[in-house]
Amino acid sequence: MENSSVQQSQLGSIRATVIYTGRVQGVGFRWQVNQIAKFFSCSGFVKNLSDGTVELVVEGTGREVRGMVEKVNDRMQDYWHEIKIDERTGYAHFSEFSIQY
Repeated sequence: MENSSVQQSQLGSIRATVIYTGRVQGVGFRWQVNQIAKFFSCSGFVKNLSDGTVELVVEGTGREVRGMVEKVNDRMQDYWHEIKIDERTGYAHFSEFSIQY
């Protein structure tokens, strides 16, 4: 019975990969995202990419993931000028949220 509960909750999981373009490095973007993540039941990471963008990967329920992405978008709107979001259903791969270096 427990296995079916786990499978059911994991099947309701989504993963959003968000790429932020703009003045997003060197402004505390990753730190702010990490602070926001503490208020959501999500896992994943945020990291700077070599092309000057920031990548955010968030996993959890649709409500939690979308809520976190919306909060990041709102809080950091003065720094990004373009966002690309790829959202997919699937299983969670991360156990916590972190800043990757």
